[in-house]
Parts: sequence; structure tokens; C-alpha cells
Amino acid sequence: MEKQIYRFNNDIENLEVSSVGAKIIIRQHENAEIIAEYENPKDTPEFCAVLNGSTLTFKEKMSFSFFGPKPSEGYTITVMVPAKTFTKLKVNTTSGGADISDVTAQSFELNTASGSISINAFFEQIKIQSASGSISLNNPTDMVAKSISVCTVSGNAEINRYKAEEYNIHSVSGNTTYNGAVGKGKIAVTSGNVNVNYDEWNGDLNISAISGNIGATLPAGAGIDVKFDGVSGMLKTDIGNTKGSFMNLGRGTSGQMGGENIHKVEISLTSGTVTLAQGDAAKADGINLEKGA
Repeated sequence: MEKQIYRFNNDIENLEVSSVGAKIIIRQHENAEIIAEYENPKDTPEFCAVLNGSTLTFKEKMSFSFFGPKPSEGYTITVMVPAKTFTKLKVNTTSGGADISDVTAQSFELNTASGSISINAFFEQIKIQSASGSISLNNPTDMVAKSISVCTVSGNAEINRYKAEEYNIHSVSGNTTYNGAVGKGKIAVTSGNVNVNYDEWNGDLNISAISGNIGATLPAGAGIDVKFDGVSGMLKTDIGNTKGSFMNLGRGTSGQMGGENIHKVEISLTSGTVTLAQGDAAKADGINLEKGA
């Protein structure tokens, strides 16, 4: 199949790119138009563009059949966009993966079944849902996002330098790491591992888990007002103690510990372990605990 090239000079506010097998590449360029290039050595899947007012969609379509050809691999959908802030950017990929950089939008949404996803761009609101594969999300700016939501069934997700007013991490299994948290947080785990490293301690934290391991490293001066409920599980912490000297706390534990910058930490476990640790520069402070049955 010959390369297909699409050009749009319209005032596009919402952009969506969907693929069955192609790798999606989205970049910024100096032109004022949106240019998409699609080159697939096979005749399937079909590819088209749909313009609906200020919304532009590029998509592959596959007629699924037990006897039909499978999507080929190693081909791309490349979309070049102008230097502007879109209202919404949405990416859907089945297996081809995606590489997104140097673009910006008020809202970004990613839905992926598998493949490798690399995102190096700033968005005000982020929603990521992944069945498997690997996701890397990086903020190349110093701007603070409003919200980050990451939901993974399996696979790995890593978030770096992405300050946000609030974040939500939901992991069924696999591993999720968030470096550079600053805001209000919610972590829910079925199994697997979630680790969050805070640059600033500015908001409350809610943690729930059926099993698995959850870790949070807090910066200097951080204090916690903890409430630990649930069926079983363990809370390990050195907050309010000498760094590295961890205490094992059971359910029913409640009270304040650590520094003067205090925020609530609510924990509910069926089983599993939560670890709240001091960062490298953290200082030990007083401790005031009440432990119930």
C-alpha cells in the first residue's frame, strides 16, 4: 500500500488517534496544519480520517475474522501538530504502542491493550487505562497538572517529574512507580506493587488494598495523621522514628507522628503491606500513637 498523507488546516481543538497494529507517533512541528502519514505494507487494516467540527479523528479499522489476515507489525501512524494547546488529545492503541512528545492539551486520555507507551509531554488532566504492556509518563516542564489518573490491569507504569494537584493510581497487578508526587493521592491495589515518592507533602493520602505492596516515601518535615483499618495486613513506618528504624503497626492504629506538616493517611487492607518511609533528607520528630485491637 502506498503512503497516505492527510493535511488539515482547520481550527482543530480535539484530536483522537486510534490504531489496531500501528505504532502511534505524535510530535509538534512549526507548521500551522496537522499532517498525518500512514504507511502500511498490507491492505488491512483500513485507515481513514474523520472531521467533525473542531474534532479530528485518525483511525484504523479492522474487520475481525478467524480467517482474515492479522494486522502487520512495524508500521506507523505519524501525526505532526502545530504549537498550540489542544482542548483534548485522545489515543487508543491495541498492540502497536505509542510515542508522544512535545505536544500539550488541557486533557489527555490513553487507552491501550498492550505495547510500549512513551509520553514526554505536559497535560493539565491525564487519564490512562492499560490492560498490559509498559507505560512511561514524563513531564518535560515545571508546570503542575490538575490531576493524574492511572489504571493498570497488568504490566508496568512509571511516572516521572509529573507534579499534580491530585493523583489516583489503581493497579490490578503489575508494578506502578510515581516519582515527584506533590498533591492529594488515592491508591487502590488488587495485587502487585505501587511505589510513590513525594517531592512535596501537600495533601491527604488514601490507600486501599486486597493484597500486594504499597510504598510511599515522604519529604523532610512530613507528618502523618494515620488511621489504619481493615481485615489484616501490616503498616511499616519510620516516620517519627530514626530513619531506617521501621515499626510494624497493626490494624486499629491511629494517631499523629512525624513533623509539623501533617496530612491524613487513611489505610484499609484486606492483606498486604503498606510502607511509609522518610526520604533521604527527612528528620525524625515526635510520635503520638493510639493502637486499638
